[in-house]
Amino acid sequence: MKTHEAPGFKIIGVLESCFQEKFGTPRQPHLVPGSFAKLKIYPQFSPEHSLAGLSEFSHVWLLSWFHLSTNKTFHPKIHPPRLKGGKIGVFASRTPHRPNPVGLSLTKLERVEKDTLYLSGIDLISGTPILDVKPYLPISDIAANPLSGWVPLNTFPELKVEFSDRALKDIEKLDPPGLREIPRLIADTLRHDPRNIRDRTQMKDGAELAFFMLNREIKFSVTGGTATVTGVEAAVPFDKKFRREKPR
Repeated sequence: MKTHEAPGFKIIGVLESCFQEKFGTPRQPHLVPGSFAKLKIYPQFSPEHSLAGLSEFSHVWLLSWFHLSTNKTFHPKIHPPRLKGGKIGVFASRTPHRPNPVGLSLTKLERVEKDTLYLSGIDLISGTPILDVKPYLPISDIAANPLSGWVPLNTFPELKVEFSDRALKDIEKLDPPGLREIPRLIADTLRHDPRNIRDRTQMKDGAELAFFMLNREIKFSVTGGTATVTGVEAAVPFDKKFRREKPR
């Protein structure tokens, strides 16, 4: 059978997101409605013309490139977090580990200013290359009588989120005041349990964990069904090797 090669992709811009690393980033868009990002379209794509009319839409599709994917070989079955160790076909999931690491996200378009899109309900990290932007069209993008396959039968339990006294004091000191919205972002993020259920070190009760959000390092632990935020600290510069340290 003859195979076809796709021509090289063009990156139209790189996303600047409130999420700084894979751990802690929502697994799907709109799980954290208050999450935000901006996308500046590169000059060679004439944003003053190519973005004309886009501000009249409420939502857009983002086609992205999973640039941090470490997948080197094709695996026809994968382990979605919802299946708690079970397997499903890669094309019956939204895993980033795909033959082509291309992502599809429906995000809310807050506004367009010159060459920049301001977005919310994000599930992508800062630095994600964007391949395309397409307007969301309810007349054609809403399917009639849709089925959600295995997903409704495998709901992911939500965590209760609490803030320690130390974390609350850290939040009181945040500057600029705009960062005061971070408690809601943290709570919505942790509510959906960012841990990898197949990683025993992460799933151990009381394990000390952390992730970057904006320019803060969010420290937390999970015991039973409760996630406790233990600190909201000024972050050291993001370093991949640093972030891959095993939790204690």
